[in-house]
Amino acid sequence: MRIIRNLLLGLLGLRWYLQLVSKLYIFCVSRGWWRTKYPELFYLDSVISPGNTCIDIGANLGYYSTRMAHLVGKTGQVYAVEPIPLFGGIWKKNVQPHKNPHVHLLPFALGKDSGTVQMGIPEKNGRIHHGMTKIASSAQEKYVHFFDVEMRNPDELFADLTDLHFIKCDVEGYESVVFENMQKTINRFRPLVQSELGGQENRMRVISLFKYMHYDCAVLRNKSLEKISDEEAMTLSQDFYFIPR
Repeated sequence: MRIIRNLLLGLLGLRWYLQLVSKLYIFCVSRGWWRTKYPELFYLDSVISPGNTCIDIGANLGYYSTRMAHLVGKTGQVYAVEPIPLFGGIWKKNVQPHKNPHVHLLPFALGKDSGTVQMGIPEKNGRIHHGMTKIASSAQEKYVHFFDVEMRNPDELFADLTDLHFIKCDVEGYESVVFENMQKTINRFRPLVQSELGGQENRMRVISLFKYMHYDCAVLRNKSLEKISDEEAMTLSQDFYFIPR
């Protein structure tokens, strides 16, 4: 598989390679395949309804945005946050906002202050990990592509929202910074939150923050959410859900 991946990447280049694999992924998911491999993605069907408003932070190539757009329907709204221009261009091809005007791409990184930050796509063991793109200063890694992107404060960015039901956040260990600066928005609407939480310190900060905001921590087990203790949360390697009390 790695040989085929590297061959395609060499032949097509990064942009066309990502466009090809993302189209294939979205096609397979739309047919209901890979439910066991990606249970969190399919669990969206249980928590998102027509007319809902959702935020996809770290939208990448549009895997979650595409499904959210389908589930909220024409009466809902999806706000996809993706700062990398390369990924944003592919996101537009996959999500097709010109046909789905209720889906919006916000080309920003999220953090405390407004300004410009550098993000990088890391390489590990000869493989480019586009899904692990992050603020370059947040981790000591080998990066193969760099991008200067605009950073915005999430509470300021979403100040005009009138409703919010669901947030998905995957920003490669930067989740604590995002959520610490999104407390006003979260407390105003009390949405269900799904997040990857890489790094022990980052995870502890996020779990403590949501406990402070009166949320319970849970994980997806047997197609339903099961509340877990803080101690158990520190040992798991899967997405976490924060449920408002």
